[in-house]
Amino acid sequence: MLKSHLIVSAANCAFVLAAVAARAEASLPSLGCYARAYDKAHLSAHRNQIVDKAWLSIETRKDTPPYPFLATLQFSTKGRGKATFSTFGACKEDRGALLCNASLSAEETDRCKAKNDGVRHCRIGYDKAGAFRIAAQPEGVLVTVVERLEMPGPDAGGRARYLYLSPDNAENRAFLLPPAAAKACE
Repeated sequence: MLKSHLIVSAANCAFVLAAVAARAEASLPSLGCYARAYDKAHLSAHRNQIVDKAWLSIETRKDTPPYPFLATLQFSTKGRGKATFSTFGACKEDRGALLCNASLSAEETDRCKAKNDGVRHCRIGYDKAGAFRIAAQPEGVLVTVVERLEMPGPDAGGRARYLYLSPDNAENRAFLLPPAAAKACE
């Protein structure tokens, strides 16, 4: 009985050590540009997806510990709210990926009554712009919304527009972006 418990305990320890070693070997996303335009087939299969194009640029920042990376994230939306929204993220390493805090917009607009995802002319909050994670994948990077993301966009009739994406919305929380030429992120 004791021998079987020791064998099970040793097997469990080996499994945990292998998992920790695998996580330690996970590489951070490469610096550079990533972009994707979602085709009609994808958007038809994901009718509630707001984003039709996505761009991401990752670069290093000098003398800015503990956030040594800068990510510029942009989304284009489809339909009536069609526009381009962007944010800059100060990023740090977090469990084999980059965790980025989105930038707060300086616009002081009315507060929203609803907190639904989509394009709005109001702010859900003035103090939090959200966060996103960038994880390396064989196909490029996976950008995941981890805290409600607020992205400022163009002015429309003198009023700022914002794109809101929630980590709870399966259609608008994760975006797989392949590597692209630097020109795609300009």
